[in-house]
Amino acid sequence: MQSFWIYSRALFGYLIIGLLLPWLWIQGMQLKRVVLRLPIPGDAPLGSCQGKGKVLEILGLGESPMAGVGISKHSATLTGLTAARLNQLLDRQVNWTVLAKNGLTLKNLNQLIEEQPSVDADAILVSIGGNDVFQLTPPWIWESDLVRCVKLLVRDGKKPLILFSPVPPVGRFPAIPNPLRLALGYWELLLQTSLTRVINSSDDAHLLGDRFPDGKEYFLEDGVHPSELAYTPWSEKLACKTVELMQDNKTES
Repeated sequence: MQSFWIYSRALFGYLIIGLLLPWLWIQGMQLKRVVLRLPIPGDAPLGSCQGKGKVLEILGLGESPMAGVGISKHSATLTGLTAARLNQLLDRQVNWTVLAKNGLTLKNLNQLIEEQPSVDADAILVSIGGNDVFQLTPPWIWESDLVRCVKLLVRDGKKPLILFSPVPPVGRFPAIPNPLRLALGYWELLLQTSLTRVINSSDDAHLLGDRFPDGKEYFLEDGVHPSELAYTPWSEKLACKTVELMQDNKTES
């Protein structure tokens, strides 16, 4: 029943977007011309936070927010900050690595994962979906790619803690004008609903319930990518949720 609700609304969305296509296309082309092109950090996408006890290996997967577009160094991006907070919370050594690229869709991310000889980590943080919103990926394709992504991360008998962040808030990007913002916000809601449904029905992955904070100050000057101010509460919530899930797993075992 929920699938029918999501899919029927996706078809309704395609109809409305089709009717507004000339206007939306012009706005999209203007946005591409005026939005700033920001670089990713120039240093190595990995690091270590020293501590005691067994080493905790963290992997950050995803698109531009995970890649740290517009941020000066990887230690100040989502994965680096989450690792540092986990180091404080657990008093353990935390090694972290980022595997992310600007512009990735979930399908692209799955291809990137497949290209890796192995994906070894105790905890995997995934942030994806913004480009799927921009490309109006059908929810049924998105759901299939989500299932495949989780399967790729637990292949070869591995059992990492997998934690997805919500779909990026494309409908609140300051750089995007209406009605394009409304159309993309509608698609963001569809993909977020599908993400929630797929992850909640999976035994191998979890979803961070907290959404991206509101306010222009949480975006960089391009009006699209998160600012350093946004990464602080985001990484705090990821770290706390990771600790909570680790404790739950320890209790169950």
